[in-house]
Amino acid sequence: MRFIFTVVAAAALFASPAFAADDGGFYVGAGVGSFGLDSNVTEGVDFSGDDTAFKVFGGYGFNQYIAVELEYIDGGTAEDSYSDGVDTLKVGIDVSGFNASVVGAWPIGEQFKVFGKIGMLFWDADFDAKLNGAPVLDGDTSDSGEDFSWGVGGSFDFTDNFGAQIEYQGFEIEDVDTADLISASVYWRF
Repeated sequence: MRFIFTVVAAAALFASPAFAADDGGFYVGAGVGSFGLDSNVTEGVDFSGDDTAFKVFGGYGFNQYIAVELEYIDGGTAEDSYSDGVDTLKVGIDVSGFNASVVGAWPIGEQFKVFGKIGMLFWDADFDAKLNGAPVLDGDTSDSGEDFSWGVGGSFDFTDNFGAQIEYQGFEIEDVDTADLISASVYWRF
């Protein structure tokens, strides 16, 4: 909770009229990419899977350097299989959630900028397992939580309102070694 308060306080500081610029305002966007999960399940057993992901996002730029952003991310279902030569266990993990971030950007020329962001991911995960095609988990098995997130990327403005970006995001999800999203998005600035 203290982290969210710090983010809001920092955003309010930069929202001061003294920092106002022409590049501020609301924006929305959508993207597609690859969401991956890697984790050491038990000694000698690792989970490594990925799937096609999508995201939609919106935010408010206080100026050309600072913005706040909210994303909905659907990571698809990352899957991995384990076999002993006789039996095959197929495990799927479906992760989705909302990511709230503060974004810092640095313009390089008129149309290109690099950016970084930090925030919190409020995630839900659903687990599925099948042994030789038959369900192993009875009912819905799920988990949820809130964990630190970060990202880096670059964006290019084709017009004053329309642009595209490429981004790498990392999520510090509990009990997971690596959770990340590589995406390409388009956005519209109002």
